[in-house]
Amino acid sequence: MRSIIWTKTVKFWLAALLLAFTLAAGGDAFAQSARGNGGGGGGGHGATGGHGMATQTNPGACDVGLSLPPPPMFGDAGDAVKDWSKTTQAYIRSCNCATQACIADALDQYAQALAQIAPRLPPHLQNVAGVVATAAGRARVARTKAEAVRALHDAIAAIHKDIELVRAEDPDDPRATRGGDFVAETLNVASLALEKGGGL
Repeated sequence: MRSIIWTKTVKFWLAALLLAFTLAAGGDAFAQSARGNGGGGGGGHGATGGHGMATQTNPGACDVGLSLPPPPMFGDAGDAVKDWSKTTQAYIRSCNCATQACIADALDQYAQALAQIAPRLPPHLQNVAGVVATAAGRARVARTKAEAVRALHDAIAAIHKDIELVRAEDPDDPRATRGGDFVAETLNVASLALEKGGGL
């Protein structure tokens, strides 16, 4: 009799523990989902893009700087570059990011994101993260705004050369260069913001 009671007691507590772990795991998954979608009152991200990556356009996020989501595990690398590029451009525009320091910080974050997806880009475009990072570093330490703008223009020219190399190797695939096109576009947005904006 005692062994039967003991067996039932053990089964009861095992079931209770299993239920507790299940509820805890579900709560964690919900919290992570809410954070990933910018919900729950977080001010770091705005609307979600077509590929599930957050687009930061909320002015309240300007105080904490540009924040980019991790790369998708699957899908076209060009889509990830597009989403990051649009997010970076939106941040520069909506947050009035027009100083050398602000532009450099934003491009640093952008370059770090690009580095994660670079191996999945065409060979001639796999150095885009380095080009953007170099431009950010030069813009940050430039002695004048004109010198900083020139650093961005040099980066745009370098990306365009890489795009031409990709086109020469694969002229029949217009999508092959789209990642480079978005990077060049983002650098151009940063350059225009810096030209119209203030100084250091």
